[in-house]
Amino acid sequence: MYNNSRLWITFWTVLASLDVLLPLDPARAQTASDAASATSNDRGALEEVVVTARRRSENLQDVPLAVTAISSEMLTQQNVTNLEDLNGFAPNIKINAGRATNSTINAYIRGVGQNDPLWGFEPGVGIYIDDVYLARPQSALLDVYDVDRVEILRGPQGTLYGKNTIAGAIKYITRDIVGPATVTATATGGNYGEWDGKVSASTPVVQDHIYVGAAVAYLHHNGYGQVIADGAPSPYNHVGEPVSDKDLLAARGNVTLLWGSSSKLRLLVDTIQDNSNAAGGQRLNDFLAPQLASRFDTRTDMPVNRERFIMTGVSGTYTQDLAPGLGLKLVGAYREGDGRQFIDFEELNANLFQVPGHYDDHQGSGEAQLTYENQAVKAVGGLFYMDSTACGQFDASIGVLAPPPPAGFGLYLTSLTAGCVQTKTSAVYADTSWRLTDRLNLDAGLRWNQDKKTASVYVAQYASIAPDQLLPNETFFDPTQVPAGFFPFGGGLHGVPGLESDYTNQRTFSNVSPRLGFDMHLTPHVLGYFSYSRGFKSGGFDMRGNQLAYPATVNGYNSETADNFEAGMKSTMLDDTLLLNLTVFYTPYKDAQIGVQGFENVGGVPTNVTAVLNAGKQINQGAELESTWRVNEPLTFIVNVGYLDSYYQDVQGCIPGSSGCDPTLNVADLNHPINAPRWTTSIVGNYTWALARGTMLAHAGWEYRSFTKVANTTASDTDQPGYGLLDAGLSWSSPDKGWRFALEGHNLLDRWYRVAGYDFGGPGTGLLGGVSQIGFYGPPRTYTLSATYHF
Repeated sequence: MYNNSRLWITFWTVLASLDVLLPLDPARAQTASDAASATSNDRGALEEVVVTARRRSENLQDVPLAVTAISSEMLTQQNVTNLEDLNGFAPNIKINAGRATNSTINAYIRGVGQNDPLWGFEPGVGIYIDDVYLARPQSALLDVYDVDRVEILRGPQGTLYGKNTIAGAIKYITRDIVGPATVTATATGGNYGEWDGKVSASTPVVQDHIYVGAAVAYLHHNGYGQVIADGAPSPYNHVGEPVSDKDLLAARGNVTLLWGSSSKLRLLVDTIQDNSNAAGGQRLNDFLAPQLASRFDTRTDMPVNRERFIMTGVSGTYTQDLAPGLGLKLVGAYREGDGRQFIDFEELNANLFQVPGHYDDHQGSGEAQLTYENQAVKAVGGLFYMDSTACGQFDASIGVLAPPPPAGFGLYLTSLTAGCVQTKTSAVYADTSWRLTDRLNLDAGLRWNQDKKTASVYVAQYASIAPDQLLPNETFFDPTQVPAGFFPFGGGLHGVPGLESDYTNQRTFSNVSPRLGFDMHLTPHVLGYFSYSRGFKSGGFDMRGNQLAYPATVNGYNSETADNFEAGMKSTMLDDTLLLNLTVFYTPYKDAQIGVQGFENVGGVPTNVTAVLNAGKQINQGAELESTWRVNEPLTFIVNVGYLDSYYQDVQGCIPGSSGCDPTLNVADLNHPINAPRWTTSIVGNYTWALARGTMLAHAGWEYRSFTKVANTTASDTDQPGYGLLDAGLSWSSPDKGWRFALEGHNLLDRWYRVAGYDFGGPGTGLLGGVSQIGFYGPPRTYTLSATYHF
């Protein structure tokens, strides 16, 4: 654990040094953006980047927050195809596909997120499409097409963005179609049979009044792995069937209406349909079967071609200037999603631990917002409401007891879990920046948020005598339609055999999130700031909770809160050719939501009992460096460094009332936060040179991530040692920018790196010991060739 006082002393020493080295020059007492604009054409200065991190348009370098913005041009140049490709663009972030999925996002910022996408559990990083919050992570690993920019806000954002931004927020901002007619089309081919097509177009229908646009993307590659034969029949797959492939269709339509002097109505509809096969996971031990050589191959007997996730949404945004300096924004949206999944927890051609599931959700939201600006203050305030419902069902089919005695008991066990959680969210917020002097501002804001949650939870245990079982392609989601040969087993809640949970309960979670800070222009090109802010992850109910074994599960768990103390410096130097931003932070988390589990004898049945407890205190502290240096007109370097000291102070590691549980025992030393590497670094180099016809751009990037826990907080075979990734590309653009051809390569050294996993213990550690130790890996070496036409 780093001495945080040394961290802060170092930061303020650097800041003071810059104040001396870069004294205020009255002749240049304008904003850094003015200087950049004045010199960008003749000296190769860095261009101004405009963001909406504080719900109003501002120069990135004038925003006293840790924000990274990636423009559409940069996204294209660096071959960013989806949000997972952003890991090297900002320090202390981790974005990847969730365990055993292709499009469910697993996002962490500064070591905080949510590793379990089960309905009812809230994320720690807010995902937004424009101003619309995505309540669930399913299908939220968005592919990049027809986008204006992506913004990454690091640290708690409770005041302006509300619940579930305890770690930060990611904003996916679509292209504004107001302007002349334009068409962009890209075709991409590559190894693993990659074939992608993206087309976007927009045009004025009535000039200055009506604009229409549409974009569509079809993304495909063959499997990184396949189903491998093991000598036994596999009736629900065929040998060689692909896994970890991609088969995704995404589309967006846009109608924008302008009238009067400032009225604007933007109507969007979008859909994502992911028909990719299952993601292949590698067994991390040789127990039961030798480990396969490929990290993506699998022996699964569950159908790999029946996965599906669909997300659809509509939204409308109305803006108008009500008076000089006073603006109105109204946002309304509706979204819904549906998915099914067949998760093989042992990746074998045998029913030892398999979980088929179904998921659906819908949400409706509305927001009214006012912005105001004059010489003394810049302010934004608003009202927010959302009504969302997430439901799901899954079976946990366990066959480890199916062999006849003495190896087993001739029984298959099947647990049915089903339920819904409805959340009604109300919020009121305001955020201001007061001009105290020409150089000093006071930043203050406050948000009140209330979640009213109603949850229904149903858990029941069944057994069947071998060979009767839940077959790998079957589901059992309706307790009134019990499969033939199944009978209630154990349980006994309310006197009902097999029943372990059956309740509906309601709770209200209220939170107040303040923000207070100061920012000061030490020179026209150096901004220093200090801020305090709070964020929270909403409380809820454990959808897997066992009411019979742990009656308190019906009461749910409380919200998790974080208080963030942050200081930063944003600077542009050397005639605006060097951008250098530094942040240090100290963030204690209270009432951390810790998931614990253990096998208990419940009604005579060995049962995996889970609970979510507010049983942890976590400290996150660290430093972040972001820099861009345009050495000369052709050559630019981008360097990002993140240091994170993340650890638990208190952890309760068992379920109160369970056998052998001592709730006063602190097991913090045995646990470490997930997705919280000590170091994250990246360096990117771009070189552009003019040709007789057109321009050529070469880029190369190196990303390093130190030791990372990806599945369990305790020691695990899924832990990922430090690794580095090398990307590179070469592109040519025609003089009029109408054509672009690009050759791109990702993970050119073909590194193996785990991004998610399951670990239920090694051989001999329990009922499932050695059965489920699975790693899911990032993509292998890939290369593509693309052609883009634009006018």
